[in-house]
Amino acid sequence: MRNLMLLCATAALGACNTITIPNAGGDAGVLIDGAEGGLAFNDRGRVGSNNGVVLLNAGESVALGPNRNEAIAFGALRAPARTPTPWTDNDDGFETPLASRLNLPVTVWIVQGPFGAQRDRAIDACVETSAIWDAERIGVRFSEFLIRDATNDPDITPAILDSVGGDSRNWDDFSTLIGFDAGRINIYWINTVEGMTGWGWSDFGGRIVMARDTLPDLLSHEIGHAFSLRHSVNCGAASADFDATNVMAQCSNSRQFLTEAQVFRSHFNMTSSVNALYSARPGAPTVSCIGSGLTEECPALNRRLWDDGAFPSN
Repeated sequence: MRNLMLLCATAALGACNTITIPNAGGDAGVLIDGAEGGLAFNDRGRVGSNNGVVLLNAGESVALGPNRNEAIAFGALRAPARTPTPWTDNDDGFETPLASRLNLPVTVWIVQGPFGAQRDRAIDACVETSAIWDAERIGVRFSEFLIRDATNDPDITPAILDSVGGDSRNWDDFSTLIGFDAGRINIYWINTVEGMTGWGWSDFGGRIVMARDTLPDLLSHEIGHAFSLRHSVNCGAASADFDATNVMAQCSNSRQFLTEAQVFRSHFNMTSSVNALYSARPGAPTVSCIGSGLTEECPALNRRLWDDGAFPSN
């Protein structure tokens, strides 16, 4: 509370506007939309840390902007949340409680044996993905990681074991010949994907194929596609905003970071499996984030409230 009062006291003119995150469990932050000095702003960032209530200064003279007026809150071990902020000329304070962490079940089908070794590979991928989600404040966890032994399924075909075809691959063969648990992501551990033993592929919905030698971090990437995320950087490339440490880097064995804009898309894009498959956020508003740029609805893809390795908060 003293920190907040000091921030407000430094504002020579105008109102002291605040955002309260009442259920923080450590790091917490917001992206704020509004207007100041007659100019609209999108996604003004504020961060704090506390086990309990986090109070953040939204700005000295925040007013209604011409676009959205809202706060998007992010925090440790909780899902992000959006709250309308109808700013006035007075001192405004809005609460933006974080949402409960989402519990998402998945089913793993071990098609290429030996079963024990590939089961252990799937478990390692589960542990790595869970660790990335927790570290990056994505607010999602596996409620069930069900592993099924399909190595002796009589319907296994060469086209299933060594699947090719990119986005147009033989997805229905996996569903109808191997199995499919409705209402969740199904992951098929096979022999090769596009002729590679270390590749995976997602249909951006309920099905993922993983080759026999995939590294643990790849599962977080393929589920990222199911959450509507596209590649942040292509194989062998880097940019001013992303490198191979981003979860959605196309070719990497060092994936660990997600921007807050990627977390936002995972939760609020209408095409994300969080909404389209799991219906995990009933009643929450959805958006259609297309591309990487800043829009009225969507933060720019590189928007970070906390540092991501070599990439600082912005």
